[in-house]
Amino acid sequence: MAHKTYGIDFGTGTVKVYKKSEGIILNERTVVATVGKGAAQRPVAIGDKAYEMFEKVPPNIKVSFPLENGVISQMGDMISLWNFMLEKISGRRKAKNADFYIAVPADIREVDKNAYSRVVSESECKPHKVFLIHKPVADALGLDLDVENARGIMIVNVGAETTEISVLSLGGIVVSKLLPYGGNYFDEQIINYIRKEHNFVIGRKSAEQIKKTLVSAVPVDEKVTVVGRNVVKGLPGEVTVASSEIFPLVQGVFLSISAAVRSMLERTPPEIASEIAERGIYLTGGSSWIRGMDQLVANETRYKINTTKHAQRTVVTGLGYLAEHPKLAARYSIPLKEIRG
Repeated sequence: MAHKTYGIDFGTGTVKVYKKSEGIILNERTVVATVGKGAAQRPVAIGDKAYEMFEKVPPNIKVSFPLENGVISQMGDMISLWNFMLEKISGRRKAKNADFYIAVPADIREVDKNAYSRVVSESECKPHKVFLIHKPVADALGLDLDVENARGIMIVNVGAETTEISVLSLGGIVVSKLLPYGGNYFDEQIINYIRKEHNFVIGRKSAEQIKKTLVSAVPVDEKVTVVGRNVVKGLPGEVTVASSEIFPLVQGVFLSISAAVRSMLERTPPEIASEIAERGIYLTGGSSWIRGMDQLVANETRYKINTTKHAQRTVVTGLGYLAEHPKLAARYSIPLKEIRG
């Protein structure tokens, strides 16, 4: 009996789903809005609609982001989110008896990897099989790299809350490191700076607007105006921010990422490092679009940097490749003994 097959990238910022034979069928925010407490808690909005409510809701509604730093922090909200996504992708049948390929960071605890499996297993879909795939492997497959035969691949995935740096060889992960830096970190730094230096309170969405316009790994000369609340007057107003103010806030993060890449290269066996030097480093992830990041990492490492227009979709595309070639699942899935506990 043929089973429907899905690939799921539970990203901190967005959930992306691939369906066999159809491609990427869903891309929604990883956000849940709930009312009530304890057993009485229930969702009122999920995904993009919940994100639209963020920073606008009354006190009785809580808007949460159930994934933090690459791990699931709120299991109940994640299961509610996935049940909602199930209905969007498969209707009332909830994709029952389907196979699922789920991407998980390589450098997290086994119990945290297992939590990703629980989201699907304890949802309403009653899956046939659940496979956990290390995110760097899915990333490499999504980049159309020859994972099985390559002797050296380095991938730097810059996401919403984390940056995962990994070295792969002959289908496996040699070394991997998860850093607590991503696009959301920049938002927080911008919010804190504007409050302190401009006496203005801005929301995360305004901070994201500033980030997209001004954040760069190399100096630029631009300005942006956003709406906020003047702390002194207590009234709404506008504040103009220059890129020269933002650059010092984020420069340290970019240098930390570059330093971590260099450290990983130093830990990589020479034969593998030589092939990485030949191929270059692959830069992916939803926050890898930041201007100048490829240039900075290239300058700091002296390695060629490879980028892609579809950096946010490489992981789910790699899961889709496995969905289309199910015989490879056993080769790349994490053995069950590794995720128990």
